[in-house]
Amino acid sequence: MNHIVTHLLRVHGVVQGVGFRHFIYKQAVQRSVTGWIRNRSDGSVEVLLQGKPSDVGSVEAACRRGPPAANVKEVEGYPVDPDIRYDTFEVRH
Repeated sequence: MNHIVTHLLRVHGVVQGVGFRHFIYKQAVQRSVTGWIRNRSDGSVEVLLQGKPSDVGSVEAACRRGPPAANVKEVEGYPVDPDIRYDTFEVRH
């Protein structure tokens, strides 16, 4: 049986309008990580990652670097106990 973890992240810095959501979407899909990503009204980005621990860790590391135009200042993150299992990774608007 595969162990699945779920992490909720809040990414702060210059992370909106720089391709951050698309960058993370590609990273997640490449690693079969499911969940979602969305912009927050305060300028941060919120990300829910679900998958194998190593894959979630890889996408979390991508969140800490971001795409070239981003300037990630801080990533808050913690494991959560999800209500549901996600089948895909989606960009929420």
